[in-house]
Amino acid sequence: MASKPDISSREDIILMVNTFYEHVQKDAELDHVFNGVAKIDWETHLPKMYDFWESIIFKNAVYKGNPMRLHKQLHGIQHLTPSMFETWLGLFILNLDNLFEGPHAFEAKTRAKSIATMIQLKTVFTNR
Repeated sequence: MASKPDISSREDIILMVNTFYEHVQKDAELDHVFNGVAKIDWETHLPKMYDFWESIIFKNAVYKGNPMRLHKQLHGIQHLTPSMFETWLGLFILNLDNLFEGPHAFEAKTRAKSIATMIQLKTVFTNR
């Protein structure tokens, strides 16, 4: 069995992000949040996610934004749940495992777990 490539370019990040959000939009719970509640403008959102993950994986400071603030605002509109975060993370890791393997892919999975945990702590588990 041939091994998969590692994430090595912005084109790889674009592939990772695009295929991940295709899975998100096929998931009833997450699609409801992204398209029904947040009403994501995908043409705007996806390039921000390319920058976000490029900043994380390649340590290029191309992302400008405050994801925590945005998720807190979303949580004020639609109560985010641990299940949503578990689904998001599961889809993210499965998507990565289907496409890539190597140090950058491992870093992306590790950081996604940290990000999901931190956002969840600041939304779901705050003000209880």
